[in-house]
Amino acid sequence: AVVSTQSTGEGNVSECMREAGKRRCIFMHSWYTDAASREKCGSFMVRLFVKYFIGQVLEGMRQSEIEIEKTDHLDYTFVLPGGLTNGPVTDKSFVTNDTDFYVSQVDRSGATRTDRADVARYILSILEDEGSYRKIRAICPVEN
Repeated sequence: AVVSTQSTGEGNVSECMREAGKRRCIFMHSWYTDAASREKCGSFMVRLFVKYFIGQVLEGMRQSEIEIEKTDHLDYTFVLPGGLTNGPVTDKSFVTNDTDFYVSQVDRSGATRTDRADVARYILSILEDEGSYRKIRAICPVEN
């Protein structure tokens, strides 16, 4: 069984939110938290890396998502970017996917990378967007 500090920590956040009477909470995870989606991730080498090097981390994230989905007191969003980089904020648009745990509509030539600053920009843009409530949303920036 996977023991995850991710799910324990996010469970604690959930309880604190309930006690404080607050509903909106945004978590950042990663593409491929769902095991079935990992079979669709790029080349053989990428799948190997995902399975053997970060698979348990992704599984811990997925367990947290499952637990938070069971709550009725949170307007949560899990934001799932691909690989993170340290570039500056951009004005790129985002392609999103609320069903597959990754974004398949992008060029596979490295376009799956997202600058942390752009993830923050995306999170700020959905703070009050009720259409993003109770969603697990994969994101990927695209050139305008």
